[in-house]
Amino acid sequence: MKRSLTFSACFLIAASCSATPQAEEELVFQKVVLMEESFSRFYSPVEYTLSPSMRSLDLPLETEEVINLIEVLLIAGQSNPPANIDQTGFAVFPQPYPTDNPVTAFERLNETNQPIFVSSGIPLHMLHIFFDQILQQVETDHLNPDLGIICRELYNSNLSRNNSLNAAFFAVPLMFLDKDFQPHSSIAEQVAEEVSLMRAHMGFELSPVFGYKEDYSQYVPRGHYTASEELENYFMAMMYMGRITFLLKGGSPSGSDEEFLVSEERAAEMTQAALLVISDLNTITIEELPLKYKWQRIYEITAFFAGFADDLSVSQYQTAAESILGESINSTDIYSEDFTNSFKQFIAENYESPAIYSGTGESVVMPDESGEFDPAQLNALLSKTTGFRFFGQRYTPDSEMLGKFVFPNITPNPRGEQRFMPSGLDVAASFRCEAALQIIDGNGTMLFGKYTETLENMQSMVDNYSPEDWHATLYMSWLHSLRLLSTPRGEGYPGFMQTDEWNRCTLSTFLASWAMLRHDTILYAKQSYTPMAGCCPGMDEPVPSAGFVEPVPEVYAELRATLQMAERGLEFYELTDENITNRFSNAESLLGRLQNIASRELSGEILTASDADFLKGFAEHLESTISWGAVTTEGLETSLIADVHTDQNSSRVLEVASGNLDNCVVIYRRADGVIEAAIGPVLSYYEFTHPMSDRLTDEAWREMLRNDPHQRPEWTGSYISE
Repeated sequence: MKRSLTFSACFLIAASCSATPQAEEELVFQKVVLMEESFSRFYSPVEYTLSPSMRSLDLPLETEEVINLIEVLLIAGQSNPPANIDQTGFAVFPQPYPTDNPVTAFERLNETNQPIFVSSGIPLHMLHIFFDQILQQVETDHLNPDLGIICRELYNSNLSRNNSLNAAFFAVPLMFLDKDFQPHSSIAEQVAEEVSLMRAHMGFELSPVFGYKEDYSQYVPRGHYTASEELENYFMAMMYMGRITFLLKGGSPSGSDEEFLVSEERAAEMTQAALLVISDLNTITIEELPLKYKWQRIYEITAFFAGFADDLSVSQYQTAAESILGESINSTDIYSEDFTNSFKQFIAENYESPAIYSGTGESVVMPDESGEFDPAQLNALLSKTTGFRFFGQRYTPDSEMLGKFVFPNITPNPRGEQRFMPSGLDVAASFRCEAALQIIDGNGTMLFGKYTETLENMQSMVDNYSPEDWHATLYMSWLHSLRLLSTPRGEGYPGFMQTDEWNRCTLSTFLASWAMLRHDTILYAKQSYTPMAGCCPGMDEPVPSAGFVEPVPEVYAELRATLQMAERGLEFYELTDENITNRFSNAESLLGRLQNIASRELSGEILTASDADFLKGFAEHLESTISWGAVTTEGLETSLIADVHTDQNSSRVLEVASGNLDNCVVIYRRADGVIEAAIGPVLSYYEFTHPMSDRLTDEAWREMLRNDPHQRPEWTGSYISE
């Protein structure tokens, strides 16, 4: 390693005083920064056939005409048909022997010699397994080592110039990434206090390093980051660098319930510190390449999976500094008041404030003199928290939705109640999911002020996404698969798929898969917060077939395209190996078969003997596709949980989760006219609030499922038979 420039500046940044450099140095802000803004070039659509023309089965049906209904219901643990199955054509039951392993669920059914039902939730779960396990391998083998190098180099650089803010900022992640690291005595106490708060993860406390409040409850390793000590440490380091903001704006008075979080002098110091970091990325070299390339590689790989930063980062600050002062400047230039004002003006004119408030500073929204809150205060709050994040957490549209459907953007209902906690239904409704719209219309949600207007705005945002937008990242491609799943089904589809009850069952699958997506990106996706409110409140003996695939070929095609996109991106960044390549090949084969069978079912064709063999051996095919090496149980569980929103008023979080698999019995008319039933596992969905000081891990959630499970959302009662 060598440094391209010698840095000899000596100055101290502290919360209580404004610092000036004692020696000069040359700062470098390169004009050209090659950064990915979309990964849609890795995406190529998979063609599919969609010709809904299945033989109709009118509802209500005569259950006596179903050739195998009693046998299938017995498998589900039911001795008699549920009261409304003739009206809906399907029913969902909790499994008699609970399991969260889809391979196990299908193996049990294969022994019954009855038709199996393959729900769209199963390949969606398969996408989660690929996403989660491959991201885990990439983080362990590639990102974690490079992150340690970056933090060490920037720590040493800022320690040499006696910049205590930057030195402490990079010392904190090094405490997790390097077991032998010991911070310099000048910052050791600050760093130890910061790390102690992170490990205690009790909630909002004043950051010893940055001087404003941080939500330390976010530092509970969860998702797949509990799988190893190395991943836990990576989580702690990256979460810190993803959440902590070098604030751009400051003033007096400052505080959580004031217009500014910090003083004007402190904000200027943070901005200067951020610019020093960016110059270091350009001037420190590793293996004859600027350190910036390692930073950019980590950022782009994580962006490929989870999206782009919601907050200002290296590219924006570098462009602003270069535009005002040029590529190479004297360090004294960034300490002038004129530069600070010009820099803030450039940022305001060229970049938007973050779209998601993530709890920075435990900000409080105060009422006006009449005690009312203005929805426009959300924009002021976002402006207040604008600043630089080194590896800023990522913008996702669902996080923006959750943050927009709560106080202060949403005003009280006729009873004067504020809406402090959103719901997964808000996300589904923004995707125009009919079942979600019906539920929120009937439960009083629409009565909150500005809710309808906000919903229309979010729906318009989703409607206006271009194909490039939908495939800019793997996260967006996953969301697009869910959008396709929520499409209403009409004539030419099985009768059960045209009912309101099936729409709710599909909604549950939508939300369960969305919970998995948030679980997999818990470290990177920027979580929304509700700010604190100041001072506020037949045939003759026909033979049952091999089974039935949920006829949504467009969903399977989109999942294939998403996996192909993932493989191309991983190959570009040289992250693949033979094992990963073989797994992609197996998944492509399985999804291709499901797509082909679904298309032919939908067009009214009789399935072939080869199709029957595939469905009879589905458990084996599934296991060979989703198992990681020789492991066939760990990592396959559907019981996953993620906290997706934090309400500062109640100190609670919104937990969304998928649980154990249910059994779903569907009734349909085959192409040969026979009416039969099939049974298969479907995803389950849970949603509840929980104390923010106890953000749940997968392990804690599974313990709850075994001993004291939460109730399902009330709206699932229309199709689940307990």
